[in-house]
Amino acid sequence: APHWRLHLGKCSWTGCEGMSTVDYKGRSQRFSALRAFRSYVEKVIGVPGMKALLVDKETMTMVSLVISQTEIISKQVFIVEPIDNKSGNSSSSSTVDRQMSHLKAVCLLRPCKASISALEGALRKPKFKEYHIFFTNFVTDAALRSIAAADDFELVKQLQEYYADYYAVNEDLWHANMGRSRSLYGKRSHWTSADHDVLQRITQAILAMMLSAKKRPVVRYQNASSLAQTVAKEVIRGMKEESQVFDFRDSSRPVLLILDRREDPITPLLMQWTYQAMVHELLTITNNRVDMRNCPNVKKDMAQVVMSITQDQFFRESYTFNYGDLGKAIKGLVNKYKEKKTSQKIDTIQDMQRFVEQYPELKTFQGNVSKHVGVMVEMNRRVKEEKLMAVSEVEQNLACDKSHGTAVQEVMRMLGDSKVSFKRKVCISALYHLRYERHRGNEMATIRSLLKDQAKTPTNQKLVRFVDEIIRYAGEKVRGGELYGSRGGFFSSLKSVFSGGLSEIENVYTRYKPILSSVLDTLLKGNLSVQDYPYMDQVGSSNVDNVFVFVIGGVTYSEAALVAAINKSSSGCRVILGGSCIHNSTSFINDVLGLFPDMKEVEIDIKAEG
Repeated sequence: APHWRLHLGKCSWTGCEGMSTVDYKGRSQRFSALRAFRSYVEKVIGVPGMKALLVDKETMTMVSLVISQTEIISKQVFIVEPIDNKSGNSSSSSTVDRQMSHLKAVCLLRPCKASISALEGALRKPKFKEYHIFFTNFVTDAALRSIAAADDFELVKQLQEYYADYYAVNEDLWHANMGRSRSLYGKRSHWTSADHDVLQRITQAILAMMLSAKKRPVVRYQNASSLAQTVAKEVIRGMKEESQVFDFRDSSRPVLLILDRREDPITPLLMQWTYQAMVHELLTITNNRVDMRNCPNVKKDMAQVVMSITQDQFFRESYTFNYGDLGKAIKGLVNKYKEKKTSQKIDTIQDMQRFVEQYPELKTFQGNVSKHVGVMVEMNRRVKEEKLMAVSEVEQNLACDKSHGTAVQEVMRMLGDSKVSFKRKVCISALYHLRYERHRGNEMATIRSLLKDQAKTPTNQKLVRFVDEIIRYAGEKVRGGELYGSRGGFFSSLKSVFSGGLSEIENVYTRYKPILSSVLDTLLKGNLSVQDYPYMDQVGSSNVDNVFVFVIGGVTYSEAALVAAINKSSSGCRVILGGSCIHNSTSFINDVLGLFPDMKEVEIDIKAEG
């Protein structure tokens, strides 16, 4: 038997650098979720020689978020395919059922039953000359024995744990790809096996993130949320069970703060005005890709576009820009392209050679310009046709302090406007319900009746129920904190004005601050209430240097923009934001509707019937 079979304890592992890392140019950098994950991928595909990269459904997506296929190919990876490939879906589909004895197989897999079973099948009927196995999280002894038993041909050369078990989106943003978390709010005694799987997946993702940073954190949680406490307990238990792996020389202890989406149901319902958040709200970003096939007048090569800060310099520089600044930035991008194009003179042989050498770069630049202009044109169309500025102003008034009489007038005006989409009417109604659910003389019944009268399609009829379900999900009886205590706007310090008519957008349309803003502010100042946010295991220092936040129930890109601003303005403390998923209003509505038995399988395609 090969030596690795006999090692049934913890597998060998390699962590990346800690909170102070080094980027590819050798400059000192603070911890980045993207760089951490990428460092693992580079080690996996860095196995010498010609090879195939075998992945499962999740790791395929995780890898695509941090590294391009061109970069993978440059590392002598000639095939990328699923470990359970039965349909020929690979970078070279003709390889199915063929022997690849001249290639090594490097496997990056989640340690779940399906992936382990597929790996065992691949080892029993091997196509490759040897196998290098990398799991993204802890592997049980039972799984190791099962894999060893399947390795009859003794082709496994190494098996390691690389803690890359999360979806890295931005430098300081990641998620666990668990879009359905609502059922976890029921009694734990009523949980299904699927609910326990969701909790386990969330816990595994958090532990992997902490190991990527090489930190054992002090854990705090939102006291008002029993689910936050449950997750905190699971994280502590996981660190104790794997205490040997969490034994770091670094004495600093960052804070891991576990929050609950229910404490701020407002943020996912609001119209967003920063680039990344706006694209997700209007077009939906799925694994860094935006599907524009249903948008009018879209060219074939624009049917699906990539919005990735790792592969797009303009997006990396502008993803937190508000709508006004974005318009100016895209105009500058277009002008830059025009200058590059008009500067191409071909008078001599040397000019011709230079043009040929620079043409691929110019072509790529042209595609990038077309992408951002196309996205901006589509968003601008939606903003005008659906009256999203007027809608956003009403939403902000409802989220911030406004008299009830005025609020009712504004809500009724929006409900009576045929140009306002039904989904946005539902969002406005939900915001009204959250604010005035206990106001004597509220018009909740009237608003629901108006919505029901307008709900002509099955989808819209189901959507009407959301205004009631949001109260059960995050009404005053459920929430622990003050939802409407935050005033002012996150972008109040910005002074940009969009010439296209979006005057002082930061003052009118972004006044509401996510609750996360005040929580982080008090935490970073060392004043976060121990009563409201107790320590789970060990009391930490009041001096906080690094913070990892995880939001059960999902985060938003607007909260990610807030965190990015904190990190940009701070030379010391670093905040990393994670969540079950990344919500827009559509996914949030679907998640909230997911708890109740008769809504369990509902997946509302709001865009189709909106």
